[in-house]
Amino acid sequence: MDDLIVLRPQGLYCPRGDFYIDPWRPVSKAVITHAHADHARRGHDHYLAHRDCAGLLKARLRSEEHTSELQSRLHLVC
Repeated sequence: MDDLIVLRPQGLYCPRGDFYIDPWRPVSKAVITHAHADHARRGHDHYLAHRDCAGLLKARLRSEEHTSELQSRLHLVC
């Protein structure tokens, strides 16, 4: 059986879902567990986060990104 989570240079990777959990290097799909600075890093193609983190996550990422571009890349769940 394949590992559910594997350690890669970019961070913790889930091969079955093809996403990274709180990656520390830019990746295509990043699941952000919470919006503290050590988890909410810039440079990912897509962000998946809980809607309760949305305000702080947007504030942390906004300095680099245009708001409209970030909106298309930030996916919120309940």
